[in-house]
This record gives sequence, structure tokens and C-alpha cells, in this order.
Amino acid sequence: MSKLAFKTLGGEGEDIVLIHGFGSDRLSWLATSPALMAIGKVHALDLPGHGDSSPEIGDGTPHALAAQIAVVLRANGISRAHLVGHSLGGGLAMLMAANEPVRVISLSLIAPAGLGTGVDPEFLAAYPELIDADAAMTLLRRLVVLPLLINKMTVQRVLAQLSREGVREALTMIASQLVRGEASITAAAAAVAGFDLPRLVLWGDRDTLNPLDQHQLNTFGGTGLIVANTAHLPHIENPKLVNEALVSFISRARAL
Repeated sequence: MSKLAFKTLGGEGEDIVLIHGFGSDRLSWLATSPALMAIGKVHALDLPGHGDSSPEIGDGTPHALAAQIAVVLRANGISRAHLVGHSLGGGLAMLMAANEPVRVISLSLIAPAGLGTGVDPEFLAAYPELIDADAAMTLLRRLVVLPLLINKMTVQRVLAQLSREGVREALTMIASQLVRGEASITAAAAAVAGFDLPRLVLWGDRDTLNPLDQHQLNTFGGTGLIVANTAHLPHIENPKLVNEALVSFISRARAL
């Protein structure tokens, strides 16, 4: 089992756990976490094979990754939490809620796997193979509307992460298992839709990596917010709007 990097960022009150997307790490929440620390105790982790976590991923399925997150939360004394997940992380949050709903106070999901038309398999396959900086820049700029948000430092960090021993293999396996197993996340979303669980879904209106499926979103229920002029990273492209939505939603869920 992977040793997950886990960090408590600060704040007081109910636990809020941030779960990043494929190929990213906990630093992707730098624009999000300060706002959430005003209303709760915020934690972030690196998924198996990502960031500072080890590359041991088990079979790499979404179910296995979700189980590893649950283990690290228990190990850190977190019995119940608000889960905030992006893309793959959003799908894993739904799996966790479906498996152990009593441990989830609320779900805040940003372009989650399992609720869109499907995470782009070509992007997933290409990401672990990145070696050339120009090719990396081109691929990563598919994540945003404003290209300047993906700069040379972003590319250098991605390539440095990929150069760690075992990471390319781990991400290739996770990508493959996500393509094969996204339907299992959709099934988990259907289960969660039947729970009395506060849930918020945010989506960029120009997301081409995991395009919005309005029918699935309507079926899932809860609160939905389409973030205009953003692609797959609305929490980075429009942090003010996303942070306001997250703080408002989690504050209401906290009061229930």
C-alpha cells in the first residue's frame, strides 16, 4: 500500500479534506485552502503515485485509491469530514461517500470523474509519457481557458514529478484503470444521489477534459454551479467565485 503524503494546513472546526485530480498534487489547492481555513480544519493529501506520496498504488483502481484515502484519514484521527474533490479526486470522494456515508458530512465536487461525459482517455494516456517541455505545455494548456495560467514553472514541476522512480508506471496504471472503471464511479454517484447528503457540483462551461453531462448532473441532484469562461480547473481559473461557493455551501452543511 502506498504511503500517502498528508498535511494539515490549518483552521479550526469540522474537518475539510481536499482531494486533487489526476497528475496533480495537494499544492493545486493553494488558492482554495486559505478561504476554507476560515470555516474549518483543512487537510490536503497527495494521491498514490502523485506528489510526495509513494508510487505503490495496489491495482490502481478508483476503489483501491478511495480505500487508501479512507485509511489515511482514520490514521490521522478524522472520523467525519467535508470532502472537496477535483476530477479524479471528486470521483474518489463519491466512492468514499457511497462506501461509508456516515463518515462524510458533505461533498463538494469540481468537474468530478463519473458525472461528466467521460475523462478524456487520450489526455490520461499522454500525461505519464510527457518528456518534452513543449509537448507538456501544449497538453497542460488543455486544462484552462487562459493559456498563461500554465507557465514554464508549471511544466518544470510536472516533468520533475514524472521523473521520480515508479511515477510514470503508477500514473499509467491509474489512467488505464480510470478509463475502465469510471462506470463504477458513476454507479457510486447514483447511490449517493439517494442519500440525504449535502452536495455541491461546480463545472467549467468550457471543460473539454471531462465535459459536463447535464442529465447526469440533474440526476445527481444537490446544488450545481456552472463557472463561466473556465475549463477543467475552475478553482484555479476563477478562485474567487469558487471559494465563495465552497465557503457558503460548507458553512450551510456544517450548520445542519
